[in-house]
Amino acid sequence: MKTEYKNIDMQEVLRIIMVSKEGFNTKFLKASHSLWYRFKNYIKNPPYAMYVNDECCSLIFATQSKINYYVNIYEVCTVQGKEGNGYATKLWENYIKYSHDKGMKRLKISCTPDSLGWHIRNGLIFWGVDKQGSLKSDQPLFSTREEQIKFRNKAINNPKIAMPEQKVIKKFKEINIEDLKLSANKISKTLSAIQKYKIYYLRDSIYGL
Repeated sequence: MKTEYKNIDMQEVLRIIMVSKEGFNTKFLKASHSLWYRFKNYIKNPPYAMYVNDECCSLIFATQSKINYYVNIYEVCTVQGKEGNGYATKLWENYIKYSHDKGMKRLKISCTPDSLGWHIRNGLIFWGVDKQGSLKSDQPLFSTREEQIKFRNKAINNPKIAMPEQKVIKKFKEINIEDLKLSANKISKTLSAIQKYKIYYLRDSIYGL
């Protein structure tokens, strides 16, 4: 089995969409492409993809900043029909090493309540929510998933070692789940996810609690 990880351009993403079967994952990939096109990110921050035997299996849409050394992951997509093979996890593992090797120091991402379990298995912690009810992570970046998990376990007991700058914390404090203008169902999903994974939700610590 030949496995390859590489950056791809917009034309390749469009080709993948065109040859993919219809379904939830294809719809999600289309939305990710639209976001990247709208943000004009394809040139400076091309998607990073995993190919197995010359077939694309998973993609990550993310930006990397040489100013603040953040990697900001927007979307993690598995190609329709490639689900259940662990491709997204393997791509994630490769991508964080790739980002770390390029000098990135911190990782941030917003995770939907439905995806929280998967992201927690990758070693993430969370400080608050965004206006869509997703949970926000911002933490030091390590080169392996194992190191990320080991650090996360330390951060649970000592959140200060993982905290971002005060200006970022200030933004986290500005959004409270009680004030979100979302449907009752969406708020319920977010609250349920926080309750289920409360050990990894460190919001109280940004208030010194």
